[in-house]
Amino acid sequence: MKTLLLVAGSRAGSEFFQSLFDGHPEVLQFPGNSIISKKQIESISSDDPNEIVSNFIKNRLHFFDSRVGEGKIERYDRLGENKDQYYLVDKEKFKINFLQIFKKEFKNNYNNKLHQIILMLHHAYAKTCGHDISKKKIMIINTHEIEFTRYIAKKINNVDFDIIHTIRNPLSSISSSVNNWIRYDEGKHFFAKSIYFQLDLIVNGIKQLKKINKRIFLVQLEMLHKNHFEVMKDFCNTYNLEYKNCLKYSTFFDLKWWGDKVSGRDLNGINKDFKITFNEKIFYNRDIKFLEYIMKDYIIFYGYKFTTETSKIIFNFLPLKCELVTWKNSIKHKKIKHILSIPFFYFKRLFYVNRYSQKNLKMPNSFGLNSKN
Repeated sequence: MKTLLLVAGSRAGSEFFQSLFDGHPEVLQFPGNSIISKKQIESISSDDPNEIVSNFIKNRLHFFDSRVGEGKIERYDRLGENKDQYYLVDKEKFKINFLQIFKKEFKNNYNNKLHQIILMLHHAYAKTCGHDISKKKIMIINTHEIEFTRYIAKKINNVDFDIIHTIRNPLSSISSSVNNWIRYDEGKHFFAKSIYFQLDLIVNGIKQLKKINKRIFLVQLEMLHKNHFEVMKDFCNTYNLEYKNCLKYSTFFDLKWWGDKVSGRDLNGINKDFKITFNEKIFYNRDIKFLEYIMKDYIIFYGYKFTTETSKIIFNFLPLKCELVTWKNSIKHKKIKHILSIPFFYFKRLFYVNRYSQKNLKMPNSFGLNSKN
């Protein structure tokens, strides 16, 4: 079975992309982020199946009751047409199914023990949900962050897997991250480290993923909306999947999903009228010139448009306006630790986010994109 690691770009619709496979009989996946920390990986890297399944349930409670934990942030507790439904998966039945599968399928000579355990957990979950495991062709693991993706990739390096990375227009990504996170929960989760993380992800994400040395494909959020059929058909052809009507709908457990809490809006399904927009108020004109110049090759390759005349600005030694907005948020919340970290992340941005970051970078292909590259 082919394994895909799904890596999120900055506000680039990774959960939305995953939600489109919810009802596909040939796709094996958990709802949302799979296993998102080194500690959780260690907790299932045991020889004791009872310990594995107990730790997994404890760490991923929202897989079994979407009203708890991360389920609330992702709004899995407000599914369905009227946003008043949720899903439940029987933990005891899942545990029994996993123990049976482990006893029957665990092999010491398997290519990779961790990958085998993750696959069995997926099988047990699918079986508990009433799915036909024999029809599954690919397993999508939503690893979400690049750092964790690189960690798990090392652990399963001898396994056949690809990387799927979601992206969107760079200025839209920055704008969406700053606006949504500062609005969400009064901005209590977005500080100097956060804006650096987003800028680094947008500018250096592909470069970092290429270090894993596996095949990488991109999903562009704009194309996923406006050229939906072409993107999904290309994906299905790549992985020998049958194109199904369910790929048109954003659901979890066959219930409409309306987007996460951070977005602050109800978003469901494909939007053929999707437009590339960004909040000009969080950029100086020099910021836009700088960002579009350092990402010039990226913008051209993926068919985005320049919003201003490009200037050869390799480094921007002045604070970006989006950084100032975020730093002001740190001061507003009187977060001393985050306030003191501002100079560190500012100089780190100067060092790592510049034109040399993408120089001579070979861009991965994007599903559905008409490109000669």
